[in-house]
Amino acid sequence: MKLAIVGLGSIGRRHLQNFRAIGVDELTAYDAAPAQRDSAARQFPFASVTPTLEAALDGAQGVVICTPPDSHLAIARMGVDRSAHLMIEKPLTQSAAGVETLLRECDDKGLRVLTAYNWRYWPPMQLVEKMLKAGRIGALRAARTEYAYHLSTRYPGADYRTFYMADAKQGGGCLLDESHAIDYMRWLCGEITEVSAVVDHISSLEIATDDLADLTVRFASGAIGSIHMNLFAWNVHSHFELMGEQGVIQWRRLENDIRLFDPTANRWEVYPSGGQLNDMYVEEAKHFIACMRGETKPVCDGWDGLKTMRVIEAARKSAAERRWVTV
Repeated sequence: MKLAIVGLGSIGRRHLQNFRAIGVDELTAYDAAPAQRDSAARQFPFASVTPTLEAALDGAQGVVICTPPDSHLAIARMGVDRSAHLMIEKPLTQSAAGVETLLRECDDKGLRVLTAYNWRYWPPMQLVEKMLKAGRIGALRAARTEYAYHLSTRYPGADYRTFYMADAKQGGGCLLDESHAIDYMRWLCGEITEVSAVVDHISSLEIATDDLADLTVRFASGAIGSIHMNLFAWNVHSHFELMGEQGVIQWRRLENDIRLFDPTANRWEVYPSGGQLNDMYVEEAKHFIACMRGETKPVCDGWDGLKTMRVIEAARKSAAERRWVTV
């Protein structure tokens, strides 16, 4: 099996290492920046780092797209033209325009599209999904989450002002990059039907993108949600709280456990997890290979990724027009 990894920043290199670790024997890699190609060739001697994108893609059964979001759709198109399955880093694209056409062509050709929202493979998150399906907290009424870090500390040694995250034209910014929170709230709580949002740049970060996205959402079930994301929190954190008629579920990333409050027993049940962060990326890589082999279907396919894009676009519109927007 031959896989092409396109984009050799931190996530591209993580995927390259992980696909090698799970036994993919032929890996090609490409980055538009010569310096990135040179350093990747030294770091990953098992991979064939190619001088052109076409050389990396030709003959590949699968393409893993890890470039800035503004290039995702064009590279995906090149992959589909070569009948390759696609794994596309989040967000699926910079905007929803043109995505449906691509996905329909993939469906017609029998090509799998995996949107790479990695928290879908994190055991504590999967435990919450099971708890909700088992009715452990009854009907969900309200949910809130925060997802935040400080952009200046995310890539040690690099100047964040020169990174794509600082550039709206490349698909940087809080709302797109931290759309993990939108994805896992949709996954666990159901589809989002309405959004009222503030999307703005309010900190001293020297970027030309949003650094805050604060969404109030209504789920199809009628539950109300709050999704807060920002790029200026010095205390990197991610957590959520789901409140139902018969209990509460909490997740905190740093504590790495799930807590369920059972009101009938008046106690918290604590479910610790000992996994390492890279574990979920390894599981994601295994899942993509299984999808390519036809052994399973993507847990977050391209259509699922498109739904998150539509929430993002509704949030942008809501912020611009200062009103509730239907997704």
